[in-house]
Amino acid sequence: MSDGELDFDADELAMLRGLFRAEAQEALETVTTRVLAGGSTKPNAEALTEMMRVTHTLKGAAGTVGLMAMVDLSHRLESALAAFGREPSPWTPQTADQLVEVTDGLRAYVETAGEPGSDAIADKIRDQIDQIARPNRRPQSLPPTFVEPPPEPVLEPVHDAGPAPEPKAWLRVEPERIEDLMSSAGELLFDRTRIERRVQLLRTLARDLARTRQSLHDTLDVAGPPNRASLVEAEGELASQAALLSQTTAALLDEIEALRRTIGELQKGLTRIRMDSARNLFLHAARTLRALRRATGVHVELRTLGEDTEFDKAVAEQLVDPITQLLRNAVAHGVEPPEERAARGKPVTATVTIRARQDGNLLVLEVSDDGRGIDTSALRERLVATGRWSQTRAQLANDTEILDALLGTGVSIRGDADELAGRGIGIGLVRETVSKLGGEVKLSSTPGRGTTFSLRLPLSTALAQAMLFKVGGQVYAIPNVHVVDTTTVEPTAHVTTVRHEQLPVLRLESLLGSTTVLERRAGVVVSFAGKSLVCTVDKIVGPREIIIKPLGPLLAPLTLYAGATISGSGKVQLILDPAQLVRRAYPDSPTEAMFALDSAPVVLAGRALVVDDSRAIREAMTSMLGREGWIVDVAEDGARALQMTKQLRYDLVVTDLEMPELGGFDLIARLRKDERFKSTPIVVITSRANPEHRRRARDLGVRALVAKPITRRKLLEALAAR
Repeated sequence: MSDGELDFDADELAMLRGLFRAEAQEALETVTTRVLAGGSTKPNAEALTEMMRVTHTLKGAAGTVGLMAMVDLSHRLESALAAFGREPSPWTPQTADQLVEVTDGLRAYVETAGEPGSDAIADKIRDQIDQIARPNRRPQSLPPTFVEPPPEPVLEPVHDAGPAPEPKAWLRVEPERIEDLMSSAGELLFDRTRIERRVQLLRTLARDLARTRQSLHDTLDVAGPPNRASLVEAEGELASQAALLSQTTAALLDEIEALRRTIGELQKGLTRIRMDSARNLFLHAARTLRALRRATGVHVELRTLGEDTEFDKAVAEQLVDPITQLLRNAVAHGVEPPEERAARGKPVTATVTIRARQDGNLLVLEVSDDGRGIDTSALRERLVATGRWSQTRAQLANDTEILDALLGTGVSIRGDADELAGRGIGIGLVRETVSKLGGEVKLSSTPGRGTTFSLRLPLSTALAQAMLFKVGGQVYAIPNVHVVDTTTVEPTAHVTTVRHEQLPVLRLESLLGSTTVLERRAGVVVSFAGKSLVCTVDKIVGPREIIIKPLGPLLAPLTLYAGATISGSGKVQLILDPAQLVRRAYPDSPTEAMFALDSAPVVLAGRALVVDDSRAIREAMTSMLGREGWIVDVAEDGARALQMTKQLRYDLVVTDLEMPELGGFDLIARLRKDERFKSTPIVVITSRANPEHRRRARDLGVRALVAKPITRRKLLEALAAR
């Protein structure tokens, strides 16, 4: 299958093959590990089953991305492994070494597929697999051939079209190891803080010694001759020790500064390892917009700027849904029909622009459209009509305050939502997702010219700037991006005035279970989603750079907290979630803000769930279904898919059969027991399209069973089947 026969454009194919290469390295490493674990003896049935499963998955993924030679090699290896499970088994004492040679050869081939010389590598691997499967036919004089294993990539770059890049040496590292290193770097930071505290104690001691020496010196002036000599000697000794202490303290401060620089460089280096460019996020956005264009018929194109902007991969993964939601809102509610755009002198085809840039330690993402913009007058009337605002407040509010209200009040210009813009995340949850990452969302709009959502959040989830304060003897934190001021609060005040604005008071001592004392207290002014409040605290510690750690299983269900950090003395400090503080200060406000402006309802093909343990196949299926107007969610195995179906209703399920945790047939059987999914169309994609599987699929009411490699044509035929 040539690249031209595939259903992906050049950028998509490059990304999918990049995913496949990383996936293939993992699969082949699994086979190698299982073989080496048994020494020269044949692996047990469990190990053979796992080796066959990952090889089988590899075969399907290779076909999906058009690497047909890899399909053939994977199939041959899978067949050889299957033969070891039968009797008589072709396993010999030399087989383990031969299998390792094959997997090393396959790893080399995966990195060079399609390049000059790769066909020769493939031919050699075929011969090696055949010799393993039929050891008696192998010439006895043929010595085993060692194939140098290729370097393994930690990240798969997606290159722009142009000259081929210089070869790079890659080192593949599990994400957990990077997290462990980041944690160790954090411990170094805590160690530095503890040393700094000790130095402060030493400096205090040095000052005390200096004062004692001065007192002794003053005593010498009034002491009589009999005691003067001994006191002078003692004063001299004290002066010498004080000088030595000062010198030692100064040297220690220099060493701490060197340690600070070293820790800083280590953290920067580890953070760079976690970084990814905006390019992959933009590719997801391009596929989403293409699906929306097909589903709605809206004339719109995507423009991206700042593809080389780098930020934490963990941040990028959590931004996929918010960016998707903003694109849906732009298409459903922002872009005018072609005739309306022409009448306004605009190009018939609308443009949605995503810009990424770095601003200090912050990532700034802007999603803009050149559509109709937001009618603030209509929104003002709606705020009054729904009782959210009084007539007086609406008259006094400026356009910026009106737009902020859209983010936080749940008011829309029209009273309904459509399938496209009401997918369950909404603008309110976009805001919450960004907030949990320590960021904020801002909205600006010009009637007739368009709307822009600006997302500002930390480049990395590991480090953040936060305001620290004490409540009940414990130290807590709030991300700095949500702290706008500090103030004082009277003992019985329920509201207080800050910058000429009346703000509700949230008493953290009561919320956090501390003793309430009726006295004037310090207050932290917090702003989130256009709403502000004052949180009372015992003492404001001040701004600090903190290392954010996830909550453990014990605290994870407590929604008040967004994470935790550790102090220099080793104490856990909880990070409060600004969204939850706003909810408690404004209990009558809805939690979901729907951005719904006047627009004709649109209908998508529906929501689909793709279940496969191959990431390359999941991404390929997302692309194929997206082109047909489907909104696609993915799961890596049946167990995860089952959890997702408990939360959402799906109009289509596409699943593989052989997966860890819970296989495809077991997943389908459980879904059919659920009233919501009794008649849901289900399509099975598998490399094992044998009669027994087809019979079982029919018994479970499967619409179609499609043999891998999956193509768009096969998929469309399966969806059309009845």
